[in-house]
Amino acid sequence: MRVVSFSVPTWFPSYEAYGEPAGPQTPDEVPPADAQSAEALLTEQESAVFLCLATGASNKELAVELQLSVSTVKFHVVNIRAKLGGISRLQACLLAALAREDTRRTEDERLSGGGAAVARR
Repeated sequence: MRVVSFSVPTWFPSYEAYGEPAGPQTPDEVPPADAQSAEALLTEQESAVFLCLATGASNKELAVELQLSVSTVKFHVVNIRAKLGGISRLQACLLAALAREDTRRTEDERLSGGGAAVARR
């Protein structure tokens, strides 16, 4: 099993911001910024489903694209959301879009030698 690491940005909104139970309530009890940037370890198949979530496709559309059953896609989406801190599907889609952009940017830098700007299609 190959494991892929993905960090949730510290600025990304969580349910805690919307009145759900939060951790510490007083400024003295606020955890350090490092504690907010949790890492999620996704399997290779979860990673593929996660990156495809960026399109906003339904489970059925993801299943067709990835050649999986709909129930398998549902299973992976539930696991991904749980590993990313119980975020909503929309939040997972937004994080997937950020991850795809980072992946694309890294790939462009690798192909261009790191310094030069790369024209995109």
